[in-house]
Amino acid sequence: MTDAENADDCTRGYPSSVDLQRVLLPGSREFTFRQMASLAGIEVEQLRVWWAAAGFPDLTDDDTPMFTEGDVALARDVAQLFFSPLIEDEAVVPGAQALGQALSRLAEWQATVVRSYLEQAQAMGDEEVASGLLQMVDRLAHMQSQMWRRHLAAAAERLVTPSQDGLTATMAVGFADMVGYTRLSRGLAITELNTLVTTFEATMHSVIRTGGGRIVKGVGDEVMFVADSPVEAAHIALRLQDPDITPDLGDLDVSLPQLRVGVAYGEVLTRFGDVFGNVVNLAARLTSGARPGSVLVDGVLAEALDGELDLRTKSLRPYRARGFTAIHPHLLRWATEKELEEEAEREVREREKELERIAREREKEAEQEEKERTKELKERAKALKAQQKAEAKAREDEPDEA
Repeated sequence: MTDAENADDCTRGYPSSVDLQRVLLPGSREFTFRQMASLAGIEVEQLRVWWAAAGFPDLTDDDTPMFTEGDVALARDVAQLFFSPLIEDEAVVPGAQALGQALSRLAEWQATVVRSYLEQAQAMGDEEVASGLLQMVDRLAHMQSQMWRRHLAAAAERLVTPSQDGLTATMAVGFADMVGYTRLSRGLAITELNTLVTTFEATMHSVIRTGGGRIVKGVGDEVMFVADSPVEAAHIALRLQDPDITPDLGDLDVSLPQLRVGVAYGEVLTRFGDVFGNVVNLAARLTSGARPGSVLVDGVLAEALDGELDLRTKSLRPYRARGFTAIHPHLLRWATEKELEEEAEREVREREKELERIAREREKEAEQEEKERTKELKERAKALKAQQKAEAKAREDEPDEA
């Protein structure tokens, strides 16, 4: 019996008798955890540590067959990758945690897709629901594999640049925080809260990614992002505050709250997709100190933006914050049309002055060349006259042949 036929047999009568474990994890459960470790060539306790760190249930029963050939193949990959010279011992658990957390969150979303598919199949009276379900899951697997490779290629390219050592990087770190989220969420139903959070996350992803940044993580009412370029980070921060990008929340009788945004620039520790260090803490404190609808940046970023035509920064009064003796914030904003016009006029004036200077220099050079040429002609005329006088004298001194 094929996997699809076996799965179809499991899903007949959905939803009461559906066995999604057998549908989504095909293959017979014929190996215990200890047997799986033995076949993979890895110590049981090593595999147990990795298994728990990856987010799977901590298994204390080693005698019940619960694992398939696919699980054994996974354990072999773990043995060859995680417990090998390729990965340092202290990175095994954090690496498994990073992988498990990312895939668990992805699976939570994909489970809603599976549920939606099953509900539609039931409504349509589809008796071979598993065949379509397996096809859909295969498409999801192929899609996420190709997307992952593209993300890996981009991340690897950033990591192997000469300026990066794989452990630290110089970048801008920013936070965007919804103002009044806690109070607002108390008055919303779960479905309404879902609409609010989903809209917020979609807006953040759109602005940050199209602006050249990357989202590190999000926690409901806040996102953390990074950008390699100070200018990209500044543009992202200001576009997040653009009222024109605020989407409609549909039937909700509220609008997307204003944001506080804080950004700092400098060296950070990069570890398993996350970033750490003083720059991160400073960005968080700047965010807390920002007024709704505003963007605060640190002095390093403000200095890096100096001279950018479309950006303006203004130094504000220092304030104290947890972990810092004093924070010196700078308000970031777009340049106004008047400022841009004045800047353009200033550049025109400076260009005109430069052209006048060049013209004067060329005029002086021409005058100098003319003087030198006149001097040269006079000297040549003087030399010629002297030569003529010498020749005339020589003719006078010649004896008369007669």
